Order: sequence, then C-alpha cells, then structure tokens
Amino acid sequence: EGAVYGLVGPTGAGKSPVFRHITGIFRPDSGTITANGQPVYENPAVKAGIAYIPDDIFYFPSASLTDMANFYAGIYPNFDRKLCEELRESFNLDPKSQLRRFSKGMQKQAAFLLAVASRPKLLVLDEPVDGLDPVMRRQVWGLLLQDVAQRGVTVLVSSHNLRELEDVCDHVGILHKGKKVLGGG
Repeated sequence: EGAVYGLVGPTGAGKSPVFRHITGIFRPDSGTITANGQPVYENPAVKAGIAYIPDDIFYFPSASLTDMANFYAGIYPNFDRKLCEELRESFNLDPKSQLRRFSKGMQKQAAFLLAVASRPKLLVLDEPVDGLDPVMRRQVWGLLLQDVAQRGVTVLVSSHNLRELEDVCDHVGILHKGKKVLGGG
C-alpha cells in the first residue's frame, strides 16, 4: 500500500498480460489472483477499487471527455468529479471534443485523469507516458506520486525504460519471456 512497483521488460516479455490478469480482464489458467483476499476475476466489488490504463486505450467511438467521465462515475463509486475537472483544466483538454479526435498524447492524458479521478486503491498503468512530451511526462509522474503520498494508492507501472522507472518506483521487477527474473526495492 502506498508504493509504486515498476515492471520492466522488452516487447513481448509479458507485461501487458500480467496486468490484464491482475486487473481481472483475463482469467488465470491456474491459481488465483486476489486483492485483499478476494478473487479479482468476475468480482465487480474488487474491480471498483482498481483503475487500469492499458497501452492501447479504448474509448466509445463518439465519446467526449465529459461522456467518459459520466461513464466512469457510474462504475467507480469513489469517482471524484471535482478532481476530474481540476485535472482536465491542468491538462487543458476540451471536455466536449470527441476523444478519438485527440492526439495520442492527449488521449493518454484523458485516460490518466479519468483513472486518477476514479480514486482507486490500485492503479495499474501499462506504458502510461508513452507518446507524451517530456514536460507532460514530468507532470503525469508528479501527479501520480502526489496521489501515492496523499492517499496511499498502490501503483503498478510498466515501461521499457528502466531509467525512467528508477526515479518514481519504490520497487522494480524485470520480466523476461513471461517470468520475473529480478525484483527488488
């Protein structure tokens, strides 16, 4: 709780499938993935405390940021509309424009603000700053670390860039061919 765990590995190492299992999107072939002793797969109560930003972001085809905020508010019981609006203003995103018309970087910003405004206990981020310029990368990491410090949110983050994760992670694990080969604090 209140820590940032980084998972590093080359393309194809298995980072995204690990995250899809942890978030309950994939059912494990064997074993069980739990959060606070409860299974994650097909468990809406547990999933309500998990926010996930995949590497390949999905939005409803004609959704605006306002539409997606309304959708998230219906799923996440702790969704913070005030925080959502503060982050939207901070990122300078148009709430009425269709998200599919946003640049890749703007879509990442929108996904990030929706996930953080969901007020999860566990925030799972797959390549969260990919496509962002250096200034925006710093802003996203700063907001993330602020959320960890203030609310004790636990963050799992993947990247190809070990150097970038060294600055923000309390612990880092290295994944190779689907197996954790190194992990430490």
